[in-house]
Amino acid sequence: MDRYVVLSLVSLLSLFLTTIPVASAQSTGTVTGRVTEAENDAPLPGVNVVLPALDRGAATDKNGRFTLQNVPTGSHRLEARFVGYATATRTVDVTPGSTTQVSITLTPESVDMTGIQVTALRPGMEPKTSLQAEQIRKAEVADPGALLREMPGVGSARRGPIGLAPNVRGLMEAEVGVYVNGMRTFPAGPARMDSPMSHIDPSTIAGINVVKGPYALTWGPGNMSAIRVQQRGEDPPPTSLTGTVRTGYDTNLGATEATAFAMGRQGRWFYSANAAWRQGDNYETGSDQGVPADFESTDGRGRIGVELSEHSTLSVNGSYQKQDNLDYPGRLLNAKFFETGMGQLKYSFASETGILRSLDIQANAQQTLHEMDNKGKPTYEAGKNRPPLRIGVQSEIQNFSGRVAADLTFGTKWDVTVGGDVLHTYRDAIRTLKAAPPNKEPFVPPFYKTANGTVRNRAWPDVTISQQGAFVKVQRPVGEALTLTATSRLDRMQSDADAPLQPFLDNTGTTEAAMDRQDTRLSGALTASVPLAAQWSLSLGVGSVARPPTALERYAHQFPANKSQTSAEFLGTPSLEPERSTQADLWIEGTGRNWSLSINGFARHLDDYITFEPAPSVDPILPLSPPTVFRYVNGTANFVGGEVSAAVSPMAPLTLRASGSVLWGRDETLDEPAFGVAPPSAALGARWSPSVDLPRVSEVYVDGAVNLMAEQDRVARTRKESPTDGYTTADLRVGAQFLRRINLKVGVENLFDVAYSHHLNAKNPFSDARIPEPGRVISTTLTVAF
Repeated sequence: MDRYVVLSLVSLLSLFLTTIPVASAQSTGTVTGRVTEAENDAPLPGVNVVLPALDRGAATDKNGRFTLQNVPTGSHRLEARFVGYATATRTVDVTPGSTTQVSITLTPESVDMTGIQVTALRPGMEPKTSLQAEQIRKAEVADPGALLREMPGVGSARRGPIGLAPNVRGLMEAEVGVYVNGMRTFPAGPARMDSPMSHIDPSTIAGINVVKGPYALTWGPGNMSAIRVQQRGEDPPPTSLTGTVRTGYDTNLGATEATAFAMGRQGRWFYSANAAWRQGDNYETGSDQGVPADFESTDGRGRIGVELSEHSTLSVNGSYQKQDNLDYPGRLLNAKFFETGMGQLKYSFASETGILRSLDIQANAQQTLHEMDNKGKPTYEAGKNRPPLRIGVQSEIQNFSGRVAADLTFGTKWDVTVGGDVLHTYRDAIRTLKAAPPNKEPFVPPFYKTANGTVRNRAWPDVTISQQGAFVKVQRPVGEALTLTATSRLDRMQSDADAPLQPFLDNTGTTEAAMDRQDTRLSGALTASVPLAAQWSLSLGVGSVARPPTALERYAHQFPANKSQTSAEFLGTPSLEPERSTQADLWIEGTGRNWSLSINGFARHLDDYITFEPAPSVDPILPLSPPTVFRYVNGTANFVGGEVSAAVSPMAPLTLRASGSVLWGRDETLDEPAFGVAPPSAALGARWSPSVDLPRVSEVYVDGAVNLMAEQDRVARTRKESPTDGYTTADLRVGAQFLRRINLKVGVENLFDVAYSHHLNAKNPFSDARIPEPGRVISTTLTVAF
């Protein structure tokens, strides 16, 4: 599917949208309004304004304004919720074809900073709020990657105790752009031990947005899908100091955590800070099998900002994390440490009048140092016909980025976002190997040297990848209900590698001058949203985006691949073309007073899909590697799938929910199923949140879930992916709030101690067995707010 086919699809979609019979606006109305702070009447951005009975909501903009369209006629309860403020409730009466105006004032209260809100964004980038969101928000996890498994169509791969890698509808690794507070983040490990979300404290995460297709074009370059992580403290309440202290313990994992978070305002200044310590131990599966899972992590983060004027702010934040002694049963080596520093300088402007409504400027920096070795692995001891080996890898990533975006309004019809971004990433990885026979000095074995005696110590040479992009997004209503959004971006990409080893040049047939590559790529998306009836709406989207090959894919010097479950060596291909994803989406959603239903499907075609094939006449470097060396090539692949989620509240305190997903993918080049395709899955759950009228208890809930996973026998056998059995697990969570300041949560994951492995999990390269999930885990978390 080339760009001409994409343009044809966009044209057909536009024609379809102009002919579709739009539901009469007279059966619904609109609710709009403004949310302000009680003490100074200042607008409050980011407030969640919801109609609980209709399972519909919106977030206030930077001016505190919100709009809820296509609201069924009648009387409805409206709630405004925001961290650090008491929830406000209003009753609104909606008449056919009318607009109901509401003014809401929020009063500060002690902060309940517990749990994480996870939201899927529609193709038009609007959030989908459902009755399931409250259940997800109350979940407490030690790794944000584990939380993604709660969302249909989204999963994560376990390689060790933390750092679970996201998988969105079969897209993984660099195909999924991950942003932390607007900054694109990357893992440091050449073997992808860590994930882009590994290096932030989970207790600071306020929300996660997931885009399941090529629609996050204004976030940054190359987003075939995207995840945005927002940390707490971005907009502290108007009090000098508020926050939480939290501690928790998980059985089986032996995991302990202690965190503290604080934020506040003093005059024009606002600030936040947090510190955290976490550690974990080996765990047992449901069949009492021990799995190495040691880790220790220390985190610190601070942010300070100032209101430059009524409409503008300037802030700076920084964070530091040190992780030590991490076991990775799904990798050839363990991690000695990760050391990460991040920083951001951000300017924001917002206005309710004029053409320029908002302006955001930010500059970001990330550096991660990483070292791993084979201590604790079978290669550390003597083997058949070989002495003990001492293998190590030292790697570094430096990531610098910047972004400018302006929101413009022209009249009442046109909303335009224009901007640009830059992304500059430097990577280096050095691999060392020595033989360590007993009672002898370690030495570099002959097989680890070239014919002229040069040591093969580069996992890849110094690699620099730079991208510069410009984007424009135009949104316009058509008629009374239809909204069209068109987005496009143009990216210029450069990659180069310094000082490659001669064997790499010989094996790839490349000269040193040909290592540098430059590409220019155009990406675009067209989305539409239209109500079909009083309780039903339709969202459509089609988009195409290109991403450049990673350092591993272009320049790896016989290093294991991430998108494979074989321990074979892989050779980079400097001439690889950027991978392009073209996808079409259809979302149908229905809501009633106490029910919701969402059905969405998609089809994706990948041109220049980065896959691999055997590299004849190339011998493996390491004696333990399989005899076949592979090299990266461009090919094609196709994916089709969909998700469904439903919720119903038969009575006030009870909510029942169900969800499911299915995915099919094929690597056309290898003529086999695509790698990393999760099997069909379903989840059933119930939540009981009774009203509490006790002097010291303000909230109680009980939440249970049953998770069903089918077997997966459609596997990529060339990549050594093996089938997995189906399984059923159950989870139980209970929680209570005391004195409006103390939250106690107790959860039981894998209630019946089932032995199972998630299909996306990595394999142990020595046993060829997939990494199993923990058995029964009982977690307890105590949070005190001040």
